[in-house]
Amino acid sequence: MRKIIQLIILIFFYTNLAKGQFNIPESPKKIYPVQDYAGILSKKQIKKLNQKLVSYSKITSTEIFIPIIRDLHGEDPNFLAAQWGEKWKIGSLKNNGIVILLSINDRKISIQNGYGIEPYVTDFLTTKIIEKAKPILKNHLYYQAIDSCIQEIFRILQNQYYHKKQKKKVFSMCNFFICMSAFFVMLFLLSGKKIIDSSLLNTLLITDFLFKNKNVHNHENEDNFDGFGGGGNFGGGGSSGNW
Repeated sequence: MRKIIQLIILIFFYTNLAKGQFNIPESPKKIYPVQDYAGILSKKQIKKLNQKLVSYSKITSTEIFIPIIRDLHGEDPNFLAAQWGEKWKIGSLKNNGIVILLSINDRKISIQNGYGIEPYVTDFLTTKIIEKAKPILKNHLYYQAIDSCIQEIFRILQNQYYHKKQKKKVFSMCNFFICMSAFFVMLFLLSGKKIIDSSLLNTLLITDFLFKNKNVHNHENEDNFDGFGGGGNFGGGGSSGNW
């Protein structure tokens, strides 16, 4: 009889243990910022958020990742968010990743930071971000609540982790187009004075048009999104709350 009772207790214990585990899915080949497993956002809303966060990551290298789930299955939201960031390696080599986890049925939100973010987005600030989003979440305005969190993080991290190389590249491109414009103005003036043949000018203009189109195409290829990942190392603080 005693063995039967022990067996029942063990079955009960392991059943509850299984219920209290949320299995983080394997990361896809290309990790996009928003992962809506609960299906609460429209395709248009996901696209808008992804575009905003991808652009931000390109400029600053900071990756803001937003997994949305139906149920925590008894897991602690802070632990789950940090573990998700670790497993999917959110953040660059600077470990400047941020995970904003939403659990819809549990009505819980957690913001967890990589170690590189900790000096800027403190526990106090993440609590303030969540408090501001709570009234929006209570009205089931999930897109607006997520966007509110993102905007607050943008504001706090202003001028942090910006790519200096990218700024130099933009500056050099501006110089290039100014020089090209000046060159073709000179050609136009010379052709008007018959110093240069007009047919040669037309050829040069067509060549320049094709050359610029090729550069634009190459620039778009350079801007292609390769997906989040490459960082990890979470445990830099954060907070959670109910709505």
